[in-house]
Amino acid sequence: MKFNLLILALLVVIPTIFAVNHHEKKREECPEGNKFKCRILGKEKFTTKGTTKGTTKGTTKGTTKGTKKTPTFKKGEKPSWYINQGQHTETICTIHGERKSVASSGCGVASLAMAIGAVTKKKVTPETLFKEGYKANYYKGEGFSHAALTFLGKKHGVNVRWTDNINAVYKALESGKGVIFNVGPEGKYHFTKGGHYVFLYGCKKENGVEKVYVFDPNGKNNHVADLLPLKKSQGGIEIAKKGFNGDFAIVG
Repeated sequence: MKFNLLILALLVVIPTIFAVNHHEKKREECPEGNKFKCRILGKEKFTTKGTTKGTTKGTTKGTTKGTKKTPTFKKGEKPSWYINQGQHTETICTIHGERKSVASSGCGVASLAMAIGAVTKKKVTPETLFKEGYKANYYKGEGFSHAALTFLGKKHGVNVRWTDNINAVYKALESGKGVIFNVGPEGKYHFTKGGHYVFLYGCKKENGVEKVYVFDPNGKNNHVADLLPLKKSQGGIEIAKKGFNGDFAIVG
């Protein structure tokens, strides 16, 4: 009787020990990449591996891609987006018997077209902007207002924000944005005898002086990729203002 009970006990214990050992062996052999199998056998290393890889890759890639440097140019250099308004003579409308074109009074739309081309790499002609502004009743024969350029910029997918904060202007240029500058007859650079728009894109510090690259749509002026001081305190183009707030438009 005792012998039979001993045999019965051995028959129960031995398979149990074998099953436990077999299970532990399978846990050790579980491949880290097999998520389903590891979950069944209780091995959870795949969770740590997946999380670490995803977080590191996503963060590093996003940060690097978002960095943008300000461009630099040689004096007289004409990028593909540069526009000489004098070459755009198509009559857009006639007001009080006078034919109006980009060449006659389109420095604002020429500057905005340059800004769109430089910042977004999209090509928009100044004639297109002129016609859209005229159709929307923004053009009365003398040029385009700040509100007109803001409207046209939004229509073509760019934010146009007017400011008189000269530090914000330089920071915007440092970050790769463009700036439209509404200049007047004041100052030593003589952009115009009246009112005029020029485009600023790219900047550079020289001997502590903050300078910007000026792209004047008036090809007769010698200000194409011209590196000039920005701030009034440093003898810059800021002095050539009309005297009211919001002479600079940050584009981008």
